[in-house]
Amino acid sequence: MTLSLASITYSGIVLTADSRQTYRNVAGMTRIGTDNAVKLFELNRKAGVVVAGRAFFPDAKGAVKDVGWFIEDFRENVLKGQAWPIKQLAVELNEYLTKVFIEPEEARIADFLTKQIQTDGGRDFIHTRTGSTIDYSFTDKDAQQVQRKFFIDTIGLIVAGYDADGVGHAYLVQVPNVSTFERNTVFGGVLWIGQSEVVCRVILGYAGELHELGFVKDAAANAVNVQQELEKLEYIINWGSMTLQDSIDICVLLTKTTESIQRFSDGSNMHPGGITGVGGHINVATITPADGFRWINKRDLVVSD
Repeated sequence: MTLSLASITYSGIVLTADSRQTYRNVAGMTRIGTDNAVKLFELNRKAGVVVAGRAFFPDAKGAVKDVGWFIEDFRENVLKGQAWPIKQLAVELNEYLTKVFIEPEEARIADFLTKQIQTDGGRDFIHTRTGSTIDYSFTDKDAQQVQRKFFIDTIGLIVAGYDADGVGHAYLVQVPNVSTFERNTVFGGVLWIGQSEVVCRVILGYAGELHELGFVKDAAANAVNVQQELEKLEYIINWGSMTLQDSIDICVLLTKTTESIQRFSDGSNMHPGGITGVGGHINVATITPADGFRWINKRDLVVSD
């Protein structure tokens, strides 16, 4: 799991990402695999990306590699130093990851489901994929039609950088979809991906699970604009006019706060059982018109005593 952020201000863009990587073992338990994973990458002199979500998947030869290997492969063999507009860069990276991850994953899942259904006496497996959701149907051993869904554990990205006109942009990508939601250095703002529950509670004043509460559902059913009301809780933060140092400070603060809350809590009463997925070193980079992509805090390889 992960918490990655992008703070966009008039003077530049700040990207941060923690370095904890978790996995589910053969017993079904979630464990911390490492606190040294890299989730922030330079794409070219004017652009970078932070990642969250799926950590490993097979390459074309079946060898399992982490998502960072694929980001570097994209940079070296697809981007090749080209200065694409940031929107195009987000689209191209999404298309690359869809081709090397989502499409092969769909085939693997379809094969797994087909074999499982046949083992259970079923037949006539049919599936379609929309985004990262696989809708499938089959006839079970009792000749009943069954319809189900399978959700691919996918990858989230924030692609950020500067275009030739000197305006910085940041785009959300949930592979295989590029969001039209973006922030830019004209108006400023913040984006986050990964385990964002604590950030949402701190900045927005609520977590997404609030929409599951009965009285909120009742309000929505009675034509109350729930989202508009909730927006009144959000802290007023002048993201666009922050200095780069202040942007770094707030992103690091939000990451460390998330790590600390996860350390002392175990989910919420509504959703008990949390995963301590944020931790380790916080990698930080800035992107500015003058200096381009610049590492501010990067964990290098060391030899421990």
